[in-house]
Amino acid sequence: MARSLLDLPPELLVHTLTFLPIQALLRFGQTCRHSHSLATSSLHTLSLGIHTTRISGIINKLAATQYPQPKAINSVFALPAPSSPRPSSASDNSSRRSNRSSQECDLFDDSDADPHRVSVLIPDAQIYDYTTLLAFHTALIKSILLRHSSTLRHLDLSLWTFTVPIAKAVASLYALRTLSIRIEDSLHVRAVPRRQLASQRIEQKEAWEILTKTAVWAPRLKALRIEGGELSVADLSRLLNKSRWCHEVWLCKCPSLRKELWSWLGGEWEGRSALRVLGVMRCGGEIGEKALDMIGELKGLRFLNLQECYGVGTDVVEQRNKQEWRIQEVIPPLPKIQEQDASMVLEVDPDYMAHED
Repeated sequence: MARSLLDLPPELLVHTLTFLPIQALLRFGQTCRHSHSLATSSLHTLSLGIHTTRISGIINKLAATQYPQPKAINSVFALPAPSSPRPSSASDNSSRRSNRSSQECDLFDDSDADPHRVSVLIPDAQIYDYTTLLAFHTALIKSILLRHSSTLRHLDLSLWTFTVPIAKAVASLYALRTLSIRIEDSLHVRAVPRRQLASQRIEQKEAWEILTKTAVWAPRLKALRIEGGELSVADLSRLLNKSRWCHEVWLCKCPSLRKELWSWLGGEWEGRSALRVLGVMRCGGEIGEKALDMIGELKGLRFLNLQECYGVGTDVVEQRNKQEWRIQEVIPPLPKIQEQDASMVLEVDPDYMAHED
């Protein structure tokens, strides 16, 4: 009989550790070198974000897109059910305060129900300029990904911007099966120099090209979610054309994805028969008749979300679904924007005009 936990066979320990939430796994890895190596080889799911202040972490969480959860089919990206809180004793509270005081410069609890979420707080971030902070952000994420490159299967990243080093690190995760990348809308939480905004967009396009060309996990990808990315239809096609098993795709706030996206999804993508969940939000151009025809070619689709898109009315989408698509759950787009009459008259207060003179 094993006298301690570490006396158990390594393969049994690794399997057991895969069920631990990320915080418990990190604490286990701090006990000794052997437990550290076991914890490193057991991290299979990670949701990671880096923040300059606690407030910025909360704001970014609130600003993140709230994706509707399919009811007819399970989603890979569904949020875990919140667990009921355990009554805490006085000793638990004192130990929690001591742990918080010793770790507040590294990790902080943002009250998220996801047991695999890690939020990193940069200490004294206000004394550094944006370039230094971005370099630290990139280096830390790259280091974490490379350290766990052999075990990570499910990855959710919240990034300030998508850089080339991060793209190369993500591309090397050969065990990866599901990927979610969210580019934060950082203008409301940190000051980004205007001269760097254009250069970041250029580097993002290069990073997406590198990722889609060199991803070793692309043939085995099962689910993909991109929010705020500067990727094009060509980048998306390079990535998904290698996969025949991708059954869930979410695309949100990707301005370079225009109406040609629908032609590729419904006509050129050879793996479209495996697709079960599709969400296109605030991208893909105007939803017209051609886009509706291409949606009809996705024969295996069971959930379709066109929320925050625009184009045809709700009644047209519902009629198409009832007569042709027969998708179990459909969220229609916004109604088409009506063009205003160019001859419309604007009334101006005469007192305002007199004040201007």
